[in-house]
Amino acid sequence: MNVVSAILFSLFLASTITTYGYSALKTERHIMLCTLFREKFGYLPNGMTLAQNGGLFFTFPKDLYFFLPLIVRKGSFTVRNMKSEHYDFIRSLPHETTGWLKIKFYLFTKTTTLLFSNVLFDYFS
Repeated sequence: MNVVSAILFSLFLASTITTYGYSALKTERHIMLCTLFREKFGYLPNGMTLAQNGGLFFTFPKDLYFFLPLIVRKGSFTVRNMKSEHYDFIRSLPHETTGWLKIKFYLFTKTTTLLFSNVLFDYFS
């Protein structure tokens, strides 16, 4: 095994553990967001309900409904099917309520990047 590959794989493992650990620690925050949404609109979107019951594999998709409005403009391709009231509500939430989502997806992006760089390095070496 190549030294660089071993380092990349070790970083990937550490990053994966950190990412899923952070996500597990923030489960209560996700439940709080769902409660606020349910109080305001009386229901949760179907996709979010399905993702919540998806277990480990849907750890990140369950928060996408709240995350995407924080990073894209209204009417963008990624939020084109979201109701305008939902988008505005999520954008109006205080940073203390939604800031952890950006950290969670930053960690997820870092983990995914390490995985692909490890695969590419192994493939081309």
